[in-house]
Amino acid sequence: MSLPDVLVIGPMRTGTTWIYEYLLARGDVCLPNGVKETFFFDRNYGKGLEWYKAHFHYCNPGRHRRIVEVAPSYFHSRDAPHRIRETMNEVCFVAILRDPVARSWSHYLHLLSYGYTQAAFHEAVREFPEILDASRYATHLKRWRNLFPGRVYVLFFEELGSNREEYCRRLCNVLQLEYRKPVLCGGRSNPGTAPFSPWLARAGRTMANALRSRRLYFIINAAKAVGLKCLFFGHSERNLPKPGDEDLAWLVKQLESEVRTLQSEFSESVSAWRSFGS
Repeated sequence: MSLPDVLVIGPMRTGTTWIYEYLLARGDVCLPNGVKETFFFDRNYGKGLEWYKAHFHYCNPGRHRRIVEVAPSYFHSRDAPHRIRETMNEVCFVAILRDPVARSWSHYLHLLSYGYTQAAFHEAVREFPEILDASRYATHLKRWRNLFPGRVYVLFFEELGSNREEYCRRLCNVLQLEYRKPVLCGGRSNPGTAPFSPWLARAGRTMANALRSRRLYFIINAAKAVGLKCLFFGHSERNLPKPGDEDLAWLVKQLESEVRTLQSEFSESVSAWRSFGS
């Protein structure tokens, strides 16, 4: 059975769902069967490699140019890079960087949406350190690059909004795929939503995770198709909290040294991060 030759490692809330939908629509990329993320190298490693391989059993070398998993939770995982190196030494990686303040707040809203927490922002960061940790781009890029020299490529989320076609060209170049113009349209992929009830969101998440662990993705997809995702997790952003000036200033202070480290390599792209006064 085949294994991925490209991993889109995230981090979370950087447009990885849009990348997944673009690659899925192409038809010449093999993605995990029925699901965007397997969470194998961070959460499900104990299930064994055969469990992971089964997600790619349908891959056809005559039709598929690349085998890809879009796996944004791997970026800040302590274990995932070493496990990947032990399992798939020839893989290359795509990391997407976004204004880290905006990304951290979006990560917090994601946890609210799925019922992980009801806490105010600073309490949530103490409860879920990855809200901040996944925005420490320089630190994590160094770890990945040390383990996989010359095989970690970087894209910037902001270009997806400002120049979608050029962003796609860069993505296709990294994946060594023929460029195809993106045909996706409409609203944002995977926006945050305010759940009707934290209890409902937790219940929905627990059931979905139990089905995922058994690879029963068709049940989850059927539930989404009939609107149950909206029932459990809501459908509107209107009631989600907005960051206050103190929250934003605190995030800038926590992350400014990471941003400075990136400046020398990515000065033009980092300058688009409005949180840092550029």
